Amino acid sequence: MSIRSNLTKLLLGILYPFVLFVSTHWGSRNDLSIILVVSTVLPLYFYFLSASLSLFKNRFYWYFGYAFFLRVAALGSPAVWSDDIYRYLFDAKIFLEGFSPYLYTPAEVIKFIHSSPLELETLLSKMNSPNYYSVYPLLVQCFFSLGTLVGSYLGSSFLGVQILILLVDMVNLILIRKLYPLASFKSYWLYFGNPIVILEGISQMHPEVLLVTGCLLLLLSGSVTQKILSFFFLTQLKINTFLLILGFRWNRSYWPKLVIVSCLSLLLWKVTVFSDLGSQGSSGIGLFFHSFRFAGMVEPFFYYILYSFNVEYLSGIFSFSILSCIYIFCLKKDFVSQLNFENRLLFIYSLFLLFSPVIHPWYWIPWIFLMVGKEKMELFVTNISFLSFLSYGLYVWNDFVHIHWMISILVLGYYGKKQINYFCKTT
Repeated sequence: MSIRSNLTKLLLGILYPFVLFVSTHWGSRNDLSIILVVSTVLPLYFYFLSASLSLFKNRFYWYFGYAFFLRVAALGSPAVWSDDIYRYLFDAKIFLEGFSPYLYTPAEVIKFIHSSPLELETLLSKMNSPNYYSVYPLLVQCFFSLGTLVGSYLGSSFLGVQILILLVDMVNLILIRKLYPLASFKSYWLYFGNPIVILEGISQMHPEVLLVTGCLLLLLSGSVTQKILSFFFLTQLKINTFLLILGFRWNRSYWPKLVIVSCLSLLLWKVTVFSDLGSQGSSGIGLFFHSFRFAGMVEPFFYYILYSFNVEYLSGIFSFSILSCIYIFCLKKDFVSQLNFENRLLFIYSLFLLFSPVIHPWYWIPWIFLMVGKEKMELFVTNISFLSFLSYGLYVWNDFVHIHWMISILVLGYYGKKQINYFCKTT
């Protein structure tokens, strides 16, 4: 029986890279049946494989090699799940040409580029934001520009960026081991083998993998200077990471420095992304606050209430206002300060995801990392992976938003109740 069980585990482990390869190379977000299959099969595979990790025993390097092999299976895949990469690459190419993606929309800048018009026109035709200004900060632009340069030697910008993200993620795995040297392989598996991380990070090339690197550097920092520099790095990757400043305990020795660095980071955002506030407000990041919605959990409650008064476009701002009030309440009551640093970051980011009007699948990548180090969370993270993949159904069928929302409320409501009870007991 033991031999048969081990063979079954081995077979599942061998087939997982093949399942990932098929999902990343031939999946489609435009076919609801494929979305339902992938959103079910990949999370289930992830969950049942967590029971097979005993085959590695204590051989971490074999385990690390398997995680690397899972990621290699996603290399060379096309953008079948997300079309954001076309904007990343377009911005990178015009950035290398000396044009600012913050001052010109892709539809405008294409008129001035003459060096590779065919390639740029192809990217322009496939992207979802040809008439919008770039919302990606300077550091992200530099990263994708580097990936584009690497891709020029390989004959594929896609592959160049994927290899770069793969290398960064392998560094993440090493740093996770360093941060949690005593964690079990099952706990590592939450990130090492998670299909969301592999599909959305490596295959579809979302820079949230870099956010994980920033969080790791922050958590591993041994000095105040290192922590502040790590925080600066994070805030130059995505604007919502400024929220993580709430995770720092009050300390007179470094809070003034933290405020100064935050102001410098905001200044860099101002001279790049927000160099033209009017353009960003009407055809850029402002759309996030008053127009665009995707797979929200708490925000739809506000949306449907405000819809009755014809001011539904304020739902995002209203939701974030409530979120701010909750943060202030928790800080005043010292709820967050009683948690360790990792759990404070998890608490802050979890609330953000809960109230955000936009929750793309790749937004969960940092959250998945922050769950590492906690035991017996495989089922919870599996359900989150399922909900993330399931949200792609919103691209296919408009009314699917109601189905996804109800499932999200049921799943997260169940786990939320358990976590709130745990939080009340520990504080």
